[in-house]
Parts: sequence; structure tokens; C-alpha cells
Amino acid sequence: MLLKNLKKKGMAVALALAASLSFAPAAFANNHADTGWSTYLSSWQTSDTPNRQKQDASLGYIKATSVSKGRTIRSWMLNYSNKDVNSATVNLKSGQYQYVYNSAYQRFGRSQVHMRLQHAYSYSGTTQAYGVWSPDSA
Repeated sequence: MLLKNLKKKGMAVALALAASLSFAPAAFANNHADTGWSTYLSSWQTSDTPNRQKQDASLGYIKATSVSKGRTIRSWMLNYSNKDVNSATVNLKSGQYQYVYNSAYQRFGRSQVHMRLQHAYSYSGTTQAYGVWSPDSA
């Protein structure tokens, strides 16, 4: 009788574990972890973040932890070969973040994307900026 009860409890634990594992990957299915970026921008020059895989149709995310001289930069998403992904363009100052609309996943499926950075206005001299970004949002 004791062995039969242990088997039932063991089976219940195994089923509960299997059920919890079957739902866990869905919660972490996209690529929303932050990756750092840094750049020096001059005039209308652009700079790109490293490529990362877009894994779902969620919005992208970018944060400017610091932008020197109180300036504003803008950012938008492109695929790895700089093809248009219907991205919104967002402006950022130090400490600001934005979610970035794009249709990269809808157009190309799971594919590599990056954020492009540029001055938002005509500035003389160099602007230093750094922050984090992710291709997907949680």
C-alpha cells in the first residue's frame, strides 16, 4: 500500500513538473534582455547597435542612459542588411527610453535587426551617447 501511495505521489509530482515546464518557455520566448550600446556621433553621421535576433511581433526597446551636452538623438530599427522594417523613429535624451514600433518579424520572421542612431538636430562637435536596447519587449 505504501509503495502504491508513493507511486501516485511521484506521478503527481512528475505531472505537475511537466505541466509547469510546458508553460515556462512561452514566458521567455522573445529576445527582450537588454544589450548595451555606445557611440560617438558627429554631424549627421549614423551609428548602429550590434545585431540581435527579432523573435516576435512585439515592440523594440531603446534607452539612452546618457547623451552628452544635453543633446537629443534619434533611433529607429532596421534589419541586418539595413532593409526597412516600417520602424517608428524615436527621440531620446539622457535617461529616456522608448518602445519602437516595427514590422520586422511580420516581414522577415526571425531575423537579425539593429537600432540606428543619429543626431536629432544639427549639432556641431561630437556627441557621446550610451544605453541599452532589445529587439523585443516583454
